[in-house]
Amino acid sequence: MSIHVIANVNARGLASRKGRLETLAGLCRGRAELHLTREIGELPSLMRELVEHSCELLVLAGGDGTFMSGATSLVAALKGRSAPPLGLLPMGTVGTTARNFGDRGDPEVLIDRWLSVFGSSLRGLRGEPAYEGRIALVERPTLRIRARRGEELIDDRIGFIFGTGLVARFFEVYEAEGAGGIPLAGRIVARVFAGSIFGGALAKRILTPMPCELWVDGEEHDASALSLLSASVVRDLGLGMKVSYRAGERTDRVHLVASSLEPRHLGPRMPYVLMGRSIGGAKHVDRLVERFEVRFPDDSGPYVVDGDMFRARAVEVTPGPTLTIIGPSNERRASKGR
Repeated sequence: MSIHVIANVNARGLASRKGRLETLAGLCRGRAELHLTREIGELPSLMRELVEHSCELLVLAGGDGTFMSGATSLVAALKGRSAPPLGLLPMGTVGTTARNFGDRGDPEVLIDRWLSVFGSSLRGLRGEPAYEGRIALVERPTLRIRARRGEELIDDRIGFIFGTGLVARFFEVYEAEGAGGIPLAGRIVARVFAGSIFGGALAKRILTPMPCELWVDGEEHDASALSLLSASVVRDLGLGMKVSYRAGERTDRVHLVASSLEPRHLGPRMPYVLMGRSIGGAKHVDRLVERFEVRFPDDSGPYVVDGDMFRARAVEVTPGPTLTIIGPSNERRASKGR
């Protein structure tokens, strides 16, 4: 078997818990090759090497940024080859993507199970929806995000959650206050919700529409500023926020949600998001699309991909390649929807 585990040693779930890296190494010993990375720049050459040597299972250990960077480097390295199944092992601060796609158990228990099952019979698992009632290989859609400054392509990556407007402003506040994971995120959301009703400064800062243009399937949207724009292949963006309640419905479409509502109207619609319903309102977009592009007034337009902040003049989002990811045994394969 050719099983490889790539661990981001800077991920908070690894770096902040004493002995966890040693435990991971012990679980891999004799069953998988463990690669420790400290910088994103190490991933492209490592992925090329693993693909060339026919890796049969690849586990990414870290947070959402690790999964995004790993998927991006993997897809770039394939060059026509088939991608190996992926395991997303949540060892970061939040792990939103892994929580949506996989089991929500202890990471050490998860990887021990994966290595035991795959080590015994990976080839027998391919093409099957489940193995011994414990593991499924599920085809998952991704997003392809291309960013430009003028005509120059400055970034081309594979991700799972894209957002701007309040998403970008939320992460600015979240990072400034220490990036303290789910507890901090919950406190910020509560303050924003209350402030949207009572006129708080934080709510105004985060929810005020951001100047930008939105083009959807080649047509310009008539709003000149957006308070929210989100596209995701996972339904729950964290804290039960089901903005993209149709996420993953099709692999050839992206569920785009965009709103230009003002803070006093947008904030009170949070219960709709928690229920997985459309927020509605004037000049909103809520549908499956083939592509969309956001154009900012200058080169510093902020957007977020899987919890990491980036800036560009324009960003185009389309469906990315489908990847096979380990999930719970009761999962169903994503529909092609062609």
